[in-house]
Amino acid sequence: MEPDRYVCLCALSKVFAYKCAVGRQLMNHFGGPAAVFAAPRDELSAILSGAGAAYASQLLDSALLDWAAEEQAWAARYGIRLLGIGDPAYPRRLAECEDAPLLLYARGDADLNASRVLAVVGTRKATWQGREACRRLIARLACLDEKPLIVSGLALGVDGCAHATALEAGLPTAGVLPCGLDEIYPRQHRALACRMVEQGVLVTDFVRGTAPAAFTFLRRNRIIAGLADATLVVESYRKGGSLITASLAASYNREVFAVPGRMTDVSFAGCNRLVERQEATLVADEETIPSVLGWCSASVQPPRRVLFRPDDPPVRRAALRLLESRGPLAAEDLSVLLRIGAQEASVLLLELEMDGRVVADGSKFYVSL
Repeated sequence: MEPDRYVCLCALSKVFAYKCAVGRQLMNHFGGPAAVFAAPRDELSAILSGAGAAYASQLLDSALLDWAAEEQAWAARYGIRLLGIGDPAYPRRLAECEDAPLLLYARGDADLNASRVLAVVGTRKATWQGREACRRLIARLACLDEKPLIVSGLALGVDGCAHATALEAGLPTAGVLPCGLDEIYPRQHRALACRMVEQGVLVTDFVRGTAPAAFTFLRRNRIIAGLADATLVVESYRKGGSLITASLAASYNREVFAVPGRMTDVSFAGCNRLVERQEATLVADEETIPSVLGWCSASVQPPRRVLFRPDDPPVRRAALRLLESRGPLAAEDLSVLLRIGAQEASVLLLELEMDGRVVADGSKFYVSL
């Protein structure tokens, strides 16, 4: 009996996780993922001879398909969609990239083939200026007749701000993880991730059990760039992962935008360098992105940012107002500013974090989302 297509894709994705193009060539040669495993051993070994011999050995191991069947069952158990390259639901923009994953794991129902998709990236150490720019630009996109999908990496700083702003503005949002979907990284964004599953989607090409590591972030970045029509770098130091994402987007012939900063703003040095080298379009105001991408529609007043909820007590409102206006604050800072006990301030921040309204941005500092 021929093995299931998605079992085979799980197996091939695991073997060729870092050589996706080779996996695609094999499937094209034999006529599909199942055909690879039905191929004569001699022919498979001949094609993958030399440097590829290790891949042939893995493919011929009978335990691989057993593992893949368990992987598929795990995905089904937790409501995770498997999107194989060539499927109608597989992101068409990503499929155009030579290094596109053979298989994606997706939790949530947002359409990865939306007619408009923007990737938003930036530093984990986002300043108030960076967060405000991110909010204003996404709020403008929420006024378009055709709402775009906002893609980012669920990281602290700009990424989290982009996802949270999209949710608040009623836009779908996709978070691309640097690990398997059996883990949420960073842990501070677990509440945010839960909200995204309801109004967006979490995506990865890593199998369960894959922990975040330096190289997984680099691979994650290619998916962020490949999913989108354009990539916006909101705030970046001279070196950083967001610049790698911008470079990947350019290599895929996608538009790149950058929010400029003053020459004294080191956290915008990477953005300024992109503009200086003409590697990105300078974002002058909220109209730049929709104008350049041809997304313009009648201007509508952006929705006002809702900071409070009707049932928020005065102390919670005061805390949120301080976090919004002053940036990262620790529990002891709130204790002094609000004239409350240190323990009460810690509990207040924990409640807001559990509610997905603030996030720990470092070891002890909190910022509003």
